[in-house]
Amino acid sequence: MTGGPFYKVELGRLDGRTSTKASVRQRLPHPDFNVEELDSLFSKHGLSLTDLVALSGAHTIGFSHCNRFTHRIYNFKSMNRIDPTMNVAYARELRKECPKNVDPRIAVTMDPNTPQRFDNVYYKNLQQGKGLFTSDQSLFTDTKSRKIVNLFAADAAAFERAFVAAMTKLGRVGIKTGKQGEIRHNCAAVN
Repeated sequence: MTGGPFYKVELGRLDGRTSTKASVRQRLPHPDFNVEELDSLFSKHGLSLTDLVALSGAHTIGFSHCNRFTHRIYNFKSMNRIDPTMNVAYARELRKECPKNVDPRIAVTMDPNTPQRFDNVYYKNLQQGKGLFTSDQSLFTDTKSRKIVNLFAADAAAFERAFVAAMTKLGRVGIKTGKQGEIRHNCAAVN
């Protein structure tokens, strides 16, 4: 429906018996992470820097609540400053969509150009300083990951191949076996 690659999802994962915010909080990337922090988190699960950059491309669709990034457009290191890695015109547009003291339920799209398409425009946005999160923009500002961003911006097929490979690897992280998990009869509750 949104475009992007088609691939077979590996089947057979067991569901865990518990699911809490606290149990996953330390395993998810934070929107303010830099590349070093992201790479450390991903590498603990056997994922490479290329996997990290490819999986971040999922931000080509979706949205974020304003409170996850407004510090970049209002109070970056001092009053009323914009994060210098951010495109100024983009920051001004975000200020219109997310004024100070905005309702916390308000959200904006993560890709300002093609928010309904799974494509490589996310990477082109990073090249222009239009990464919504610090974690997004750092992929371009950090020299270790910039060449991967540039490759994916220039070659949609390379991005899609890398995304499929990375999603497949991600699907293999933390596999439960034996009595560690179950196949739920109802996804919303343990058996």
